Formats: sequence, structure tokens, C-alpha cells
Amino acid sequence: MNLKKYYNAQGNYLKEHKNYFSKKQLQKDVDFIIDVLSLNKKDKILDLACGHGRHTIELKRRGFNVDGLDFSNYLLKIAKKHAKQKNLQINFYKQDVHHINLRTKYDEVFLFFSEFGLFDAKNLLKNVIKILKINGLFLLDYDNVFRLIQHLIKHPKTPYKFDFVRMELQEKQKNKLGVRYYTVPELKKLFKSNGLKIISIYGNYAKDSLDINSKRIIIIGKKIKNNPK
Repeated sequence: MNLKKYYNAQGNYLKEHKNYFSKKQLQKDVDFIIDVLSLNKKDKILDLACGHGRHTIELKRRGFNVDGLDFSNYLLKIAKKHAKQKNLQINFYKQDVHHINLRTKYDEVFLFFSEFGLFDAKNLLKNVIKILKINGLFLLDYDNVFRLIQHLIKHPKTPYKFDFVRMELQEKQKNKLGVRYYTVPELKKLFKSNGLKIISIYGNYAKDSLDINSKRIIIIGKKIKNNPK
């Protein structure tokens, strides 16, 4: 998948997720983020891969000190436009999550409703650690791979298939690398190896326990060391 194409004006990101981008869902998302991260208005917060800034802007509107970071010029342009319309001053940084270069250290970083499998997970987490304060929190919100597999079994005519060897979602008609999906044990290992102690795991935004039918995998880790191996 060509990330730059997918997230630009001609891409499908906003089109594919338009049903999710409702005001009601946004309020639920931000309520959840504030709750599970115990956000304080004195905290420094980063919305990682912020896209067109819906969570960044809503948090700022509620009085939180939040920045946004994304690599898409197209989505950041929309984010800045919406922030300006609401008279909100927000720092939006155009950077790759694999090569973050910020002087600021954050109390909380969140990667919400993410396409985590499109990224180099180890590299991304190393960059998160770099910008988190000691005892800072990182929230990852991610598709539950088992629910995805169930969906594909129930809908065999979908244009996608799942490769169980590579653990990838792939397009049937195109010979391209797919989107990597991680199980919870894999995610736990990734967090631990990068200096993040897992403190919470949820299966949805209602904070229910995770099981194979859960819509999401939501993991919160605390930074416990500066220099992961």
C-alpha cells in the first residue's frame, strides 16, 4: 500500500472512514481518551498520526495542551483550517512517526483509531519512547485481528484476504504487500522491549475486557526507562 497516496487528496482514507467521523463518535472518543489517560490540563499531550486533527482539535477546545503530528500535507492542511475556524492555536507538525524530531517531552502520547500495521512498529515505538517523559503514558488503539478474520470469513466476496503466515491483510487482485496485524502477545512483547510497562488493556471504548469478539485492541503503556535495548 502506498501510504502517501492513501492519505492524500486522491486517496481513500477519509472516504473509507467517513461513517466513523461523526460528532457523536468524536465526543465518545475524546471522553475515553481523557478518562483512560487521566488527562490533566497542565499535561503536554501529543496526538500521533493525527490525520485531519479531529481529536487534537476537540481536546484543545476542551482546554487541553495538545499538539498534532502527521506526515500528510493534505490532512494537516485540513486540520489547520478547522483549528483556525474555531480560533484555536495548535502546533501541527509535519513529520514521519518513524523519524520524530521534537524538542518537547510529552506526558501522554496517543495513536488512536490507528493503522498501526502500516508502520514499522519497532521504529515507531522507539520514537514514542524518545518523546515521552519518564512515567509518561502511550495509548495504542488498533483493530482486533480476530474480529477482522471473522468478518472476512462471513463476507467471502470482500476484495481482501488474510495471509496467516505473514499475518497480513492483502488485496486479492493485487500482488502487493499487505497491512500487518499483531496479536496481543506480540503487542505486549513490543511494548516491553521498548521500555513500556502495560498498565491497561481494553476491547472497546466502553472499557470492556478484551476478547476475540472485541472491536478494538486498546493498550496503554507507561514509560519506565529511557534507553530500551
